Amino acid sequence: MKNSFLMISALALGLGGCAASPEKLKNEAYDAYWQCASQAVRPYVGDTRLPPRQAALRAQARCNDPYQRFRNAQVGLVRHKVQADSADLAEQLGGQQALVWRQRVTRTLTDYVRQARRSGVGST
Repeated sequence: MKNSFLMISALALGLGGCAASPEKLKNEAYDAYWQCASQAVRPYVGDTRLPPRQAALRAQARCNDPYQRFRNAQVGLVRHKVQADSADLAEQLGGQQALVWRQRVTRTLTDYVRQARRSGVGST
C-alpha cells in the first residue's frame, strides 16, 4: 500500500511538471518571435535604399504570426496573474506589454542594421 502511494505521488508530481507554466509559454513564444525577427532582418542589412528603422519594420512584418503567438502568451500570463473577473484588463495590459517588447525589438533591430552597415556586414 505504501509503495503504491509513493508511486502514485511520484507519477502525479512528474505529470504536474509536464504542464507548461504561462511564464514558460510566454518566454518560448518571445524566443520564437525574436529568432524570426533577427533572421528576417539580415537580408535588409545590405539594402541601403531602406533606412535602418524601415529595414527593422519590414523584418518584423515578416514575423507577425510569431509576434501574435507571443502577444497571446503575454495576455495569457497576465490573465493567469489577475482575478478572473478582470479578463478585459488582462487583455489590455498583456497587449500593452507585448507592444513594449515589440518596440524594443524594433529598436534593437534598427541598431543592429545601423551598426552592421557601418562595419560593412551584409554589403555586396
